[in-house]
Amino acid sequence: MHMTTTQQSHWDVIIIGAGLAGLLAAGRTAKAGLRTLVLERATQLGGRAASPQLHGIPVNPGARAISTSAIGLLQEEGIEVTGGSPKPSVQFVTGMPGESLQQLPLMQVFLGKWATWSEKMQLVRFLIRSRQVELTGLQTVSIERYLADTLPSPRIRRIVLSLIRLATYCDAPAQMSAKAALTQLREKVVYVNGGWASLVKSLKQQAIAAGAVIRNESAVAKIQGEAPELRIVLKDGTVFYAANVLSTIGPKPWLKLLDPPLAEGVASRYDNLVPVYAACLDLIMKRLPKPNKTFAIGVDQPWYFANHSAVSTFSEHPEQEIIHVMKYLPPGLSPSIGDDQQELEAFLDEIQPGWQDHVLERRFLPRMLVSHAVSEPSPDDRKPGPVITARPGLYVAGDWVGENMLVKASLVSAREAATAIIARHGSTNHKTRNGDRAIPC
Repeated sequence: MHMTTTQQSHWDVIIIGAGLAGLLAAGRTAKAGLRTLVLERATQLGGRAASPQLHGIPVNPGARAISTSAIGLLQEEGIEVTGGSPKPSVQFVTGMPGESLQQLPLMQVFLGKWATWSEKMQLVRFLIRSRQVELTGLQTVSIERYLADTLPSPRIRRIVLSLIRLATYCDAPAQMSAKAALTQLREKVVYVNGGWASLVKSLKQQAIAAGAVIRNESAVAKIQGEAPELRIVLKDGTVFYAANVLSTIGPKPWLKLLDPPLAEGVASRYDNLVPVYAACLDLIMKRLPKPNKTFAIGVDQPWYFANHSAVSTFSEHPEQEIIHVMKYLPPGLSPSIGDDQQELEAFLDEIQPGWQDHVLERRFLPRMLVSHAVSEPSPDDRKPGPVITARPGLYVAGDWVGENMLVKASLVSAREAATAIIARHGSTNHKTRNGDRAIPC
């Protein structure tokens, strides 16, 4: 069933996708008085921000954290975000799959014998410098190259790269710009109470209250034409018209909707973006065998373990633990589904021996989409922007748009796209009053 049914066919703006970006943009354009329609192909809203239930609890698919700067953006929209930040008691895990693994508490790196005095000083100086260094110019250098130039010790480089993976959700040091990586490393994060579904709910309520219409189970087949009138054809044959169309889906699916397609030289900028994936094991557990171990990351392997319920609330039953175990996958490589799952289970055996006896329910995601684009080194420091100049009236938003990363990129690009649409609408209205053609309503 459609969340909202409407007989209206002409709109000021149509937004494709009801994830965080689409719902935020819808609230903005609707508040500005624009007739706004949101089209979502799925039954439920939220896109990748939805939190499907596991053992009756809304659980994010894979480990999800939101940066405090992204929370600030939501608060500016009137959305309150509650949750907790992970504690700094991280365990570093060294070693390779099939070998004996070593657990290394953070304080042992600084105070124990694992690192030499010189290596400890390298790490301390890097952590201080990483928050102070001028990032301008580092967009053309990979984080791998930057660390090779600034950290002589290979062991300390591996420690820092594990922190970069944690901050960026990406195992691609040769493909990621140093500016993007260090920017993310500076961010503090929060695990959201109730999962990201709580953010979707708040943004949906705000968009509807502002007057936006949301229509789910409405898969788009084609985006035709350009300003002053674009034509949206759904897969069921329904047709809508709009002065502006904002797509918040991924770049490759979006390109396939365009009729006619963008010129090859223009389309390649979107088609060549490299997506990022992770293999994820989500668990509901009645307790942890070692409850004091709540956070661990791999040094020699791209592993992650965290007990999100240690700092945030997901269930009415406090004894139930929400556990996420992940492997960051190198961009461009297909996952080894069976091997990745066994690898994550073996990693968890090291962190929480006997864990399988306490599992209430589990979910394995062999190839979870983390982001539609790696922030690669480039002279202009930007992925594609929200305004499609080659097709007037067309806009995009998402984690692959603009200079930011992950959810912050989605929120910032959604705001920028909505602002551009509102400004263009005001300009169009001014021209209409002076005798130009208006879109029928």
